[in-house]
Amino acid sequence: MRKTWFIRLLLSYMPIFLIVVTFLFFVFFQLLSEQNRQQAANANNQLSIQAMRSIDASLKAIDSAIMLEIIYNKQLTDFFDGRSGSNAYLNISAVDQMKGIILSYPIIDSIYLYRFEDEFVLSTSTSDKLESYRDQSFITEHKGSLAKKWTGPREFKEFSLLEGKPVVSLVRGVPFIASNKGMIVVNVSTSALYGMVASLYDPESSFIRIRDAEGNLLFPDREPDAKTAKAFAEHVSSYTDWSYESGLINGRLVQLVSSLYNVWFVVGLLMIAVSFIWLVYVTRRNSKPLEQITSRVRGYAASVSSGASREGGGDEFTFIETALENIIEQSNRYQRKHKEDRHLHTNNLFHRLIEGNSELTLDGWRDEADRLQLPAPSGEQLVFVVEMDDYAEFCRKYSHRDQNLLKFSLRSVIQELATKHECELWTEWTSALQLSVMVFLKQEEDEERLQAMVDFLEHIRSWTEQYLKFTVTIGIGTGAKQLSDIPQSFKNATEALKYKISLGQNRLIDYGQTATQGQAEVFGHLNAIRAIAQSYRLLEADWKGRFDDWFDEMKQGMLTKDEIVNLMNYFLYYMKREMATTSREFQDIWERDGLPGLNEIVVDCQSLERMKEEGGRLLIELAAKLQEEQDKRQHASIIREMRKYIEQHYQDPNMSLEYLSDKFSISPKYISKLFKEQTGDKFVDFLIDIRMQNARRLLEETSCSVQEIADRVGYLNAISFSRVFRRVAGCSPSEYREELSRRKAE
Repeated sequence: MRKTWFIRLLLSYMPIFLIVVTFLFFVFFQLLSEQNRQQAANANNQLSIQAMRSIDASLKAIDSAIMLEIIYNKQLTDFFDGRSGSNAYLNISAVDQMKGIILSYPIIDSIYLYRFEDEFVLSTSTSDKLESYRDQSFITEHKGSLAKKWTGPREFKEFSLLEGKPVVSLVRGVPFIASNKGMIVVNVSTSALYGMVASLYDPESSFIRIRDAEGNLLFPDREPDAKTAKAFAEHVSSYTDWSYESGLINGRLVQLVSSLYNVWFVVGLLMIAVSFIWLVYVTRRNSKPLEQITSRVRGYAASVSSGASREGGGDEFTFIETALENIIEQSNRYQRKHKEDRHLHTNNLFHRLIEGNSELTLDGWRDEADRLQLPAPSGEQLVFVVEMDDYAEFCRKYSHRDQNLLKFSLRSVIQELATKHECELWTEWTSALQLSVMVFLKQEEDEERLQAMVDFLEHIRSWTEQYLKFTVTIGIGTGAKQLSDIPQSFKNATEALKYKISLGQNRLIDYGQTATQGQAEVFGHLNAIRAIAQSYRLLEADWKGRFDDWFDEMKQGMLTKDEIVNLMNYFLYYMKREMATTSREFQDIWERDGLPGLNEIVVDCQSLERMKEEGGRLLIELAAKLQEEQDKRQHASIIREMRKYIEQHYQDPNMSLEYLSDKFSISPKYISKLFKEQTGDKFVDFLIDIRMQNARRLLEETSCSVQEIADRVGYLNAISFSRVFRRVAGCSPSEYREELSRRKAE
């Protein structure tokens, strides 16, 4: 009888229990879904802000660089002041400057200049009149409005045989205020802009949509499916007037589920009301059995409190236990999701600190650090950047999975070594090959602490070399005692890494040490480059020694990677120029076997020593081919003998074609023809070049008078000598000697 009553009571209350528990489940899941939706909306809001800041910062940097070039760059000013597009020297100088800008800002696709006076267009790839230039319509459209602007996406096509590229363009008038001489057009690839924001989100679950001021999409091929995409955040850039939208790929489904929250809540309230009515009804109907149950529960509680034990349990407790386990499992999932979001916020805070373009205060930083479980700011911070050496080879050698594993190992090792060295730090990957580290230093600053920091960094470098499958170079920035000094510390660390190509890989580079080194002027290497190119064209025996000496001078000069690349590009340009004066066979050998290989060496090499070794080896092989081709040509040996004779007797004022004709029994006209074919120079130019080289040497190394030097290099009077010297060197012998003395005094 009692058992039957218990079952009946259980069946009476079971619907209430199931209804309430089921409602709680639905409420919990809906609350969790709503919270996740809010967090996703906040994350997408931060994502659109970060994308906007990243793109605006890059475009502003390019805009500022172009403005400074317009104001201060003499080569560009001379180009726009030029009277004709036929001035090759002005054009080449302007092209070098444009290439330098492109090297400094890799997202730039192309740059071209347009001069109003003669409607001449010059780019890094071609030069032409406006009427024949492929981008004529764009120039004509913006010629009348030269105010600073970034256009929306457009197709830029410079050659008819090549496909057009989607770009956004910056139009700047020259000069800066008047804008009446010409314009500079900078084209930035939209694919490069997409690459800047692609790493900020997962395209499987999120999207970023960027539109220009007219509503045109910057990345139309990256547009998500409109049926599943839902935008949660939108921001408009005050700089470009572009709009940035971000959201979820399945955002509409999330919104639909969220909208059911109110429906379930109303249904739940109704269920609670029904349950309450049912509870009152059942309680009143079974009041006596409930009193008995209450008495038993009290007895059980008393026995537990007195230390008695009782085995067994009802099915309702098993059901409750299962429900609690499910709730705990859902809570753990939420915690894991929260940890992933915390990593995104941590990375965002790090970039805000090193970029310095936020309104973050020291108190705000402390609050964020406490919330994200990060080290709190100390009296002084120091930023250093760990850069992986030969990153292109690293990517070719390992799969994407192995790359991530090795990078994770490097980051973990740095954190573990920091514990051993009693250092508190914060690490974040700021690029594919650079791990940036912020060290939190104590207030006191002494030599012992600085040496301990150097030992810590050396430990990182040596451990990586010994146990991992790659090496690293560490750039050390300057100390940051204030929040505003952190961006400069990071910038100094990255600047120090630019000297890796000169100093070598797998080492520590302190910005303070590189900043105090006396750096050689880049233009001081131009004469050496010209001498190497001319000696190589003539296949002289000393070209290799000059080549090695030049690389030694670059290494001693502490040049940055950008400066070395610019010098190498100038070397290739001058080599091409010298080869253009030789025979067609020589030019074919150079363009087929020389130029492509040297270009590849310049692009791929990360070390000055390796560039010297590989470039020298390629030039030696090419010289052998040129020598073989020259030996095949008729009268090559005679011309070599004539050249040698001229180099030995250039002091003779009677040296002429007639003089050589009597010496070698060949007619003067034929000698002139052979000389031009074999060397690429006229006889007179070759003789003047040798005499002027020796004249410069005598002016630099001796105190002889101008008349004495003229006699020693084959001129009968100083007036003729001075006239030729001025034509070649651009100044008189006495002015040349005065300029040399002034430079030595400095």
